[in-house]
Amino acid sequence: MGQVLSAAGDVGVYYRCMCMMIWRNGGHEYDDLRKITGAPRVPFWNKYANEDGVCAIGEEAEGRLFTAVVMHSIGLMFKLFHEPHYRADSLQTDLINNFSNIAIPGTGIPLSLICSSPFVLKAYFMLVHPFVTFISAIRLRTSPPHAKNRSLLRIFADELLHPGHWFALWRINSILVAAHYNAHAAHPKIQQQYKYENKWDFLELGLKQKTCGDSTFKVTPVLDVEEIICKHKNIEGGMGIHVFRNALHGGDWIIQERLRNANEVQAMLPDGAPLSTFRVITMADPTRETFEKRHVVLTTVFRAGRKGKPTDHSSILMPVDEKGVLMEGKAFSNWYQVGRLGSDPLSKVGITHHSDTGRVLTGLRFEEASAAEQMCVEAHRRMMPNVPAIGWDVALTEEYGPVLLEANLSCNLFGGAYNAAKYLQIVDTYFANQCKGAPHNEDDNSDCEYSSTAGLTSLSS
Repeated sequence: MGQVLSAAGDVGVYYRCMCMMIWRNGGHEYDDLRKITGAPRVPFWNKYANEDGVCAIGEEAEGRLFTAVVMHSIGLMFKLFHEPHYRADSLQTDLINNFSNIAIPGTGIPLSLICSSPFVLKAYFMLVHPFVTFISAIRLRTSPPHAKNRSLLRIFADELLHPGHWFALWRINSILVAAHYNAHAAHPKIQQQYKYENKWDFLELGLKQKTCGDSTFKVTPVLDVEEIICKHKNIEGGMGIHVFRNALHGGDWIIQERLRNANEVQAMLPDGAPLSTFRVITMADPTRETFEKRHVVLTTVFRAGRKGKPTDHSSILMPVDEKGVLMEGKAFSNWYQVGRLGSDPLSKVGITHHSDTGRVLTGLRFEEASAAEQMCVEAHRRMMPNVPAIGWDVALTEEYGPVLLEANLSCNLFGGAYNAAKYLQIVDTYFANQCKGAPHNEDDNSDCEYSSTAGLTSLSS
């Protein structure tokens, strides 16, 4: 009976938050949600933070704060639904574009459908989402690695109020950066930083940079040819000819040589594996007092590529600890089964071996992991210092060592191991300050400026 009453109370919290946000169309105050959920408030961080600026909070307080953050991220979806987005006409367009290949696990229903209108989105969270969450909890309860000795009602409450799966964290990060961009409409220098999610703008800034101290990061090289011609060896009549004009010369295509995994990376992978990258998540921590300490690594994940695949989008996701050692991996292919009703709704967890070779991956160590992480911190500080969160794709290459491939501003954590209290402290501070960062640093831009018209500094020269 106690568990039933507790679960009923949790559902009540969910609907109190949801009703308030829908009634105000996302125009609520974040502090109202913290009051409803009983979450700690901003002064909490100043009182209890350790010398690194990170608070150790109890499990119950962490859960309540996580609930406030999750609920506010949903409320911001309502509020910003038709507002301009940094890479689309509106948040709605961006959500539809990025959710179209992701399905509610086990149903085959693409999540983009719930973004078809504000009414549908709100109706989903009010009427459908709790039901979907309960069905999911039933399936999770049957899997000991997922259940983690929790009761059915406890799993349901956790998944409803503070889900920790990759998609929930991706949604929080995506809404955070969208709200941050929107909140700085009067600060074009800050909004300008968002253009560097564009692959060419990012590489151009990395390759054509004004020197500002000693740069410690490198980007992938670009071939300096105006155009390339690709012909199929058998097709005739001019139908097998393709012309690609280089972005370096005003075209639409980034033309690069194919890079190879460094020996220490390739030794862990099967023959024929693609370039297998690291996803490093860095955050601009608004609770830090100085610019030099503001940009921090949240988590790092190694994407162990599969045999015969062209990219590491098909991979095993192996969290990397602070010493560069691989931890037990995960795979989230269950979320990408659009149109496949009845597919396995559970993600794979506890992976220790590479599925193509049978080789044990857990416990292996990357010597260059720390250097790659610091390169990302430096790039965040110099290229996009105000953007709250960035997911960097980093390769350890045989030809050039660690290089940055691209930056993803609407980033997910790929199941990486992270300090939840640290993450919540950062996101909570942004939300409490209307996504403008903390008052003492929101107007800072950078300790240096890069120019996209400066001289070429190319690795391929």
